[in-house]
Amino acid sequence: MRPATGEDGDHITFCRICTAVCGLVATVEDGKVVRARPDPDNPSSQGHACVKGIAYHGVTHDPDRVTRPMKRVAPGRFEPVSWDEALDDIAARLSAIIAEHGPDAVASYQGNPPAYATDGMTGFRMFLKALGTTKIYGAGSQDTNARFTANWILYGSPLTIDVPDVNNADFMLIFGANPLISHGSLIFTPRVRHQLDAVAARGGVVVVDPRRSETAARYEHVAIEPNSDCWLMLAMLKTLADEGLADEAFLAERCAGWGELQVALAGIDYDDTARRTGIDVETIKTLARRLTASPKSVCYGRVGICRGPHATLANFLLSALNMVGGTFGHEGGSTFATPVLAGSDRATTGGYDEVRSRVGNFPSVTQFLPSAVMPDDILEPGPGKVRALLSLGGNVLLAAPGGDRLRRGLEQLELSVSFDLYINEAGSYADYVLPGLTFYERADLPMVPFMSMVQPFLQYAEPVIPPVGDARSEFDTFCDILARMGLRMPAASPDEVAAQAAGGQMRPLEVLDGAIRQGPAGVHGDWSIDKLRDHPHGVMLDIPIPWGNQEKIAHADGRIHLWDDMVAAELGRLFAAAPVEGLKLLSRRDMRSHNGWLHNVDRLIRSQKPTLHIHPDDAAERGLADGDRATLSNRFGAIEVEVEINDDHRRGTVSYPHCFGHDTGGWQRANRAGGANVNILLGHGPDVVEAVSGTTLMDGIAVEVTALQPA
Repeated sequence: MRPATGEDGDHITFCRICTAVCGLVATVEDGKVVRARPDPDNPSSQGHACVKGIAYHGVTHDPDRVTRPMKRVAPGRFEPVSWDEALDDIAARLSAIIAEHGPDAVASYQGNPPAYATDGMTGFRMFLKALGTTKIYGAGSQDTNARFTANWILYGSPLTIDVPDVNNADFMLIFGANPLISHGSLIFTPRVRHQLDAVAARGGVVVVDPRRSETAARYEHVAIEPNSDCWLMLAMLKTLADEGLADEAFLAERCAGWGELQVALAGIDYDDTARRTGIDVETIKTLARRLTASPKSVCYGRVGICRGPHATLANFLLSALNMVGGTFGHEGGSTFATPVLAGSDRATTGGYDEVRSRVGNFPSVTQFLPSAVMPDDILEPGPGKVRALLSLGGNVLLAAPGGDRLRRGLEQLELSVSFDLYINEAGSYADYVLPGLTFYERADLPMVPFMSMVQPFLQYAEPVIPPVGDARSEFDTFCDILARMGLRMPAASPDEVAAQAAGGQMRPLEVLDGAIRQGPAGVHGDWSIDKLRDHPHGVMLDIPIPWGNQEKIAHADGRIHLWDDMVAAELGRLFAAAPVEGLKLLSRRDMRSHNGWLHNVDRLIRSQKPTLHIHPDDAAERGLADGDRATLSNRFGAIEVEVEINDDHRRGTVSYPHCFGHDTGGWQRANRAGGANVNILLGHGPDVVEAVSGTTLMDGIAVEVTALQPA
């Protein structure tokens, strides 16, 4: 017998902070979650969970958490109101704005906290579709847009992702990723340290990064100049071609454009590459040879190659290394995710350049527009000017570029609604803050990892406790706003059409259940939410891995494209670019942090220290010692930081953590965390965006560090 929702005892559930979705056992006493521990019986995570998941109930029961609808009655001051009062006013004002200015006068921003909430995140997309707006901003342009744009070039679909078979690889080459801290972003790997240890024992793990990160320190580290990864990858591809190591049979059978890419490689000079990357020629060639020494080798990269001036090209070339090196489409290499849902074994088209931004004319990527142009979209007059902002779990002032200009934009909005757990920095400018649910208060399936599973897993979790206070499902809130506007959620399937005809509304979780029943998980095990209720710890699915499934290719010729006009243009831009001079700023993350939204949990934030890491030689040149205060600046702005001398960095690079500088009355512990908002140095507008993907230029940007003189 298992306790029902809200009953005292141990509840089986899973974490919904990142793609690892580790199993948890949450203990409830007197109706509250009092502690959590890893679930030893979860067949995927096998007793592993990081400190964030274990401490997450600190968010659920945080005294600073918003648990009633809050209305801003004066700058920085909020008062509780009823749900009816809030929703009536929001619906009336949205209707008036749309009627006068059109649906694209309404914009949205989506952050990380609700990304793993099936009903919330999927419901938000449906809500925006019902409103008719295409102005969707979000964390994608600070994270994944370049990867998705590279997928569009390679496979014809942004969400067709090639992922490494970490379980069986015997050599792994990692570019700009720190999986020991990120838990393997865009890979479903809840025990990534154990898996990488096994890969290292079988053959090796090499981490290419300007910083000796936690992952690089554990395995082999190749230090590289920031934003020079494209040069290294091109030189490696040239080595494969020149030394007869390319998998010509695979390239002829499955790919198009290898000949054109080879022509471009002819102009790559090894000595020039060594100067640009800081990596000697023999090391460059050895990395290429090691990649092809075994078919069970694979390249993997993440955020470190996703936020520079040539991010799309870097992600494209990384996948090209897997194709040319013969590491794609078989055990131990790179492959497409194993399909779980109905339709997920087939190619899906669309998702790139479906709309264009009003400012800068940038393409959308998986519906997201570049956040760097959002301030101007609010402030610049003209048709399509943003007048209302709907933010789901986002804190644009600390997570997105824009600085003071973005702050001015938030002040000028005619309507701003924040669907969130806290009154955060951006939310302090909202007219209303409407409380949603933490993962202990909602039912879920592991929705996001479905697109990156090699060994697929399913788990269904019931709510551990009822909603705290007056908090409620975001999906219900969206439906109620639409109803007050005379609208309803759009139906995307025959079952939903039938439900609406009968006067009902299917929840996204119910739709996902149907996709499980009708897809490979249903065919190969008759799985459904009902059946998963009898397997609370989750199940590994016995679904054949479709190595290199050609049905996932959306291009008309059915081939992987290793050349495109966009690639040619991006190569031309790379070849013409001058190296960045002076110090270069990198981002850094902590095991206990996930952007900024966990900064109010004392157990997680108390031992974090937002300091500027700088190489000893660079510090000495500037007269800096440990603990000194300094100004970190560039042409966009300046922030005051504390210096920490650290020889993990390549000389000429500094790093600072993201999403600090809290300064609102909404969360007291976060305000005491210290630090500064590094996004002030990112600028805003079209000049700080990679054109093809809308990616914000966040890593490797030029900065100066100057010692602060004592007052």
